[in-house]
Amino acid sequence: MGLSLQKEEAEKILSTDTEREVVYAPPIKRGDIPKAVNEGFDIIGIIDGIFFRESAVSPREIMEALKTGIKIYGSSSMGALRASELYRYGMVGVGSVFTWYKEGIINSDDEVALSFDSEEFIPISEPLVNIRETVKRAHRERIINKEEFEIILKSAKSLYFPKRSWSNIIEKSEENLGKTLSAFSIFIRNNKVDIKKEDAILLLKKIDNDSK
Repeated sequence: MGLSLQKEEAEKILSTDTEREVVYAPPIKRGDIPKAVNEGFDIIGIIDGIFFRESAVSPREIMEALKTGIKIYGSSSMGALRASELYRYGMVGVGSVFTWYKEGIINSDDEVALSFDSEEFIPISEPLVNIRETVKRAHRERIINKEEFEIILKSAKSLYFPKRSWSNIIEKSEENLGKTLSAFSIFIRNNKVDIKKEDAILLLKKIDNDSK
């Protein structure tokens, strides 16, 4: 568990009780689904996943598990991406990121990609979906104007995903605008939107409700 939602927070929503065992695993990679099936799990929730360091979980793995009657849910990141591809086959998609992929509002893996500490699973960069929603909120609350909104988003997109930190985004945006973004810098300290975390929470609540 990690990246979109830390284990300690997840356990407050969905925890082991007398009737079920809950196991929180690191971001999913290829081979993890068959392993979980063999170990007897009948519900699998996919949130984060490996994109580049190892092979990503494949749609075929998920489809084969779905054929056995296992319930598979997806949200936030890799889970949302795979759910948007496989909801027709029974995978349950949850949250905003899933909906955006499903409806074609976003379509690239790059939207949810981030760099992270491989030992503690702590994010190092910001995913583009979170950046988009933060910039939208800042514009909606009149912290930035339309031009600044467009430049900040364009600057974020132009950075390779491991380089997408707010400090890098603001620095590049200020270069492109030719002025400082002091109000926006202050805004993001306490008002950053974490849509991936919100979706992860929704997924756990959905599993908890469906399994009662």
